[in-house]
Amino acid sequence: MALIVVAINVIFGVAKSRVDLTHEKLYTLSPGTKAILKKLDTPVEIRFYCTQGEKEVPAQFKVYAQHIDDLLSEYKQYGKKNISIKRLNPKPDSDAEDSASSMGWRDNPLRMAKIFTWGLLSVRFDEKVAIPFLPPDRERLLEYDITRAISRVVSPQRPVLGLMTPCQ
Repeated sequence: MALIVVAINVIFGVAKSRVDLTHEKLYTLSPGTKAILKKLDTPVEIRFYCTQGEKEVPAQFKVYAQHIDDLLSEYKQYGKKNISIKRLNPKPDSDAEDSASSMGWRDNPLRMAKIFTWGLLSVRFDEKVAIPFLPPDRERLLEYDITRAISRVVSPQRPVLGLMTPCQ
């Protein structure tokens, strides 16, 4: 019996597979996001700015920050070597705070900037796309926002749309 238990643990330890048992598949990336991540040919860094360890941060935001972190881990898994995640804690008088301030993240819509800061920045070479605040009411659109930022940083030139009408 012990040998069977050890064998099962070895098999499941080697076969790395994730299962999303949530009803709405909150921790599963959409096929479109997976396709974009597979097409990446150069590394993209995602910087997640999130104040951590502060007692004043409401519990709902701590849970939401953990959800964002879990989602970013999924991006890292599917992006493999072309996605890197950098988690930054913008404490007062730190390099992370200076970096966030340089992006114009001094205030957030909740007027709680002195308590905590968070946002995302996608970086590829000299291209940067920032999401200065991640409001909890857009949680369902979080994957879309992150994927759009990655897509914009990878192909910053947008196609030009022309409209032709007959001369009258």
